[in-house]
Amino acid sequence: MADTVTHSQIVAGLADLGIRPTSHLMIHASLSRFGHVEGGAPTVVAALREAAGAEGAVIVPSFRDAIRSAHYALRECESSCPRTLCPSRERGFTGIIGETVREQEDALRSCHPTHSWVGVGAGARFLLEGHGKSPTPCGKESPFFRLMQQDGVVVLLGVGFNSLTNIHAVEDIRNVPYLSAIDRKRRHATYTTSGRRIQYRFPELLERACEAAGIIRSTQIGAATCHALRARDLGSFLWVITEDDPWCLVLRPTREVYEPRSDAQRKTARMVQAWRDKPHRDAWTVFLDASARQPEPVCFAPAPEPQTQCPAYRGLARGYHRCAANDLPPWEKFEDYPSDEPGVATCQQCNWPHVEHSPTGG
Repeated sequence: MADTVTHSQIVAGLADLGIRPTSHLMIHASLSRFGHVEGGAPTVVAALREAAGAEGAVIVPSFRDAIRSAHYALRECESSCPRTLCPSRERGFTGIIGETVREQEDALRSCHPTHSWVGVGAGARFLLEGHGKSPTPCGKESPFFRLMQQDGVVVLLGVGFNSLTNIHAVEDIRNVPYLSAIDRKRRHATYTTSGRRIQYRFPELLERACEAAGIIRSTQIGAATCHALRARDLGSFLWVITEDDPWCLVLRPTREVYEPRSDAQRKTARMVQAWRDKPHRDAWTVFLDASARQPEPVCFAPAPEPQTQCPAYRGLARGYHRCAANDLPPWEKFEDYPSDEPGVATCQQCNWPHVEHSPTGG
């Protein structure tokens, strides 16, 4: 049997990641990845609170289920809002560590019907209380921007870069062309339909890019590989790479082929080069200023005239022309379609500049 992970080992591991008292922490975590933790999730939460200190903050996602689910959105929102913080005690769907934080007596919850965060510690209120003003889950005054203001730290405990929700914040403020269906009532922008994301398909390549850029610190806690990124470093990196290429985080075909891994390798290599060419460590301030002027989100539409010669085109199915380079739109249920199912073709809004004006583009 593997060694048991203790409270003190977790605190020591967090110190290895540079966490000190008064730290403001945004946590993405998986309990099972640690191996056997003595005391389970409450031990992890207690260790996080100790590492951050009473004057710091620990916030964790308490998101609801997907837009394609009956559990989508907190039921109390319409009757409760507007409020600075959310009074709902409904469960989230993002893991036992988040649920353990939510159940703490002093826990606070941000006001967002689909992507609320829960937090504890003296600094949690500031991180969470602006979320109700954000028109999208990761938009202006969301915890992502307030974490940068507080020079906080994003911590990944046993999870990969596919869990790094912060990436959506730069997409919202850049108003990248692949943001898709908007549910204005619930302030939810679907991430993503017109495009497939490197973050989800090849998270290890994005992790390597952050390592090469020098913005990630790593350690081992039990069986879990853990990472920490200063929110300001991550924000600066994301701002620089999307300024270099607004489409850098999604996969698209070239004129002749659709090779997602090759595209991801090329794009992540370019991210590192863009950062080395312009290592703007204070770009997070530009990002933060831009967030106050968040634009109206782009909204995709199925292509009325699909580019059938595009290498990503996959034909007509269930009433829609299909594109292998696109994710599923929100009206199609996850349980009905495997993860590699082609999405709806959006050729007239194709976000790959080499093909959007090409007669064979997709």
